[in-house]
Amino acid sequence: MIRTMELKDAKAIQKINKESLGYDFPEKETLEKLKVIRQLSNNRIFVYEKENQVIGYIHLAEYENTYHKSLKNILTLAVRPKNQEQGVASQLLEAGQNWAKNQGSEGIRLVTGFERENAQKFYEKHGFQKRKDQTNYIKWWE
Repeated sequence: MIRTMELKDAKAIQKINKESLGYDFPEKETLEKLKVIRQLSNNRIFVYEKENQVIGYIHLAEYENTYHKSLKNILTLAVRPKNQEQGVASQLLEAGQNWAKNQGSEGIRLVTGFERENAQKFYEKHGFQKRKDQTNYIKWWE
């Protein structure tokens, strides 16, 4: 079953982030981020629940800029490793795309790591076209 994220999903989302993506962000901070995200009208998180357990999720946000039409941005699409290859990600992607269309978006975009070859194949299988290679930078305030 796919549904909108609830705060009670924080522990499962934190576990998925760690197991599937390698992001070991603390559960308490994950909960705080979910509180912020659910207040943003241009963000949406859908979870996939199986047997009362969240096994995957998709997070989408507004993507506006000065050089093309309105898009939604997939920030995260992840499924627990033991539940991959079962169609969960495809169903989450479909739910996300439907939400984006209903919000008036002209399309959907995402960025994935060079090393995530399975993810790249997945997105190409679902009609995404590679546009360019990028290098990702970050600067933390001290």
